[in-house]
Amino acid sequence: MTSEISAATSAVSAAGRRLGPDARRGQLVAAGLELVKTVPYPEVSADDVARAAGVSKALVFHYFPTTRDLHVAILRAAAAELLVRLDVDPKLPPDQKLRAGLEAFVAHIEQQPAGYLAVARSAGADEQLLAVFEDTRAGVVEIVGRSLGLTVVPPGLRIAIRGWIAMVEESVLHWLEDRPVPRHQLVDFLQKAALTMLPNALTLGQPLTRRGPGDS
Repeated sequence: MTSEISAATSAVSAAGRRLGPDARRGQLVAAGLELVKTVPYPEVSADDVARAAGVSKALVFHYFPTTRDLHVAILRAAAAELLVRLDVDPKLPPDQKLRAGLEAFVAHIEQQPAGYLAVARSAGADEQLLAVFEDTRAGVVEIVGRSLGLTVVPPGLRIAIRGWIAMVEESVLHWLEDRPVPRHQLVDFLQKAALTMLPNALTLGQPLTRRGPGDS
């Protein structure tokens, strides 16, 4: 843990200065955010964040009364960082936006697989974590919808996008165990899956047109 804390310490420039409440809270979250990039979030303690930020443990608990509060704030910051990475240049054509966003999503999981897995597996057991998870999923759905050229995502397509996101997560996490196929082939497959299934999902929820006897 020492090397991770040293890295986070160098990344937090506000350590040792007198800060206002919002800036101090942001400093502590930033220190935690650096730590969870290399350590699963359940292993990050208030002591770790305090050392990384160059402050006392008591100050950490002043802003975050429990370790759970600290973890939730850090994970919300990580989720916001992910959404920024996924929201690529709006001037790109839809297929290129989808590819660029997918590459960013895969890279995010690739850089912190243990932490991402910990969130994905534990979200359902904790109401606060579930809220972060659901807000993040909703944000990703909106970004994917925009990459397909939509300003409003229909309910049926929203279901399909969430299913595709789950497939991306599980595929990448499994792939990271021993990387049995080249990375570009995995990303190609996931992109093709999206381009195949998501347009078809636009018809979900629409009334079926019944054909008459003379229809061909």
